Amino acid sequence: MLSIKARRLFGAALFRVHKIFTVADIKNVHWVYIVLAAALLLIAPIFLKAYLFYDKDAKKVYFLLTIDKLSLIGGYGEKVKEGIALHLSEKKAVIVSLRSLVGMRSQFNLRKDYSIRKIRLITECGSEKIPQLPFFYALAGNIVAQTFGAVSYATGGETVFRNDTLLYEGESIFKITLTIDAVFNLFTVCVTVAKILLRKIEEWIRKTK
Repeated sequence: MLSIKARRLFGAALFRVHKIFTVADIKNVHWVYIVLAAALLLIAPIFLKAYLFYDKDAKKVYFLLTIDKLSLIGGYGEKVKEGIALHLSEKKAVIVSLRSLVGMRSQFNLRKDYSIRKIRLITECGSEKIPQLPFFYALAGNIVAQTFGAVSYATGGETVFRNDTLLYEGESIFKITLTIDAVFNLFTVCVTVAKILLRKIEEWIRKTK
C-alpha cells in the first residue's frame, strides 16, 4: 500500500495533468469557435445596392453604394481633362484616367462571382427640337429589356431587368436612374483581390525581364 505522502504526491500529479488537459481542451474549443466564426463571416451573404443618377444638364453622375442598407460610399463623377474626377466629398476627389479604364482587363467574371439579382433603369426623356426622339428611345429600351429577359431565361440567369421610360412633351430633358441589387460574400472578395494581385505581379515580372 502507498503511504500518505505518496498518495498526496500522486494526487497532486493527477491534478496537474487534469489541469493541463483541461486548459488544452478549452483552447481547442476556442479555436474551433474562431474557425467556425471566420467561416461563417466568409460565406455569409452581403447585400449590395448601387444607385446611379445621371443628369444631362448637370453633366454629372451621382452614385451611392449601400451594404445591408448602410451607406458605404457616395459622391459624384464628372468629366475632366485628365479623365474622370470622382468626388467622394467636397474637398476630396480621385482622378481616374480614361486610358487606364480602356486598357484595364477584366480580372473576374462579374456575373459568375457576384450575383446580380435586379437591375432597374428609369429614363426621363424629352426633346423640343426632335419630339419623336424620346419615343424611339423608349421603343429601343423595351426591345433591349425584352432581349435581355429572353437571353437571361435561356442561359439560366437569375437577373431581373426592368426598364421604364418617362416621356416629356415640349421639354428638353434627359435623366437616367440606375439601381443594381447584388449579393456576394467576403470569400468572393478575397478571391477577386487575389486574382488582381496575381495579375499585377505577373505584369511586374514581365516588365522586369
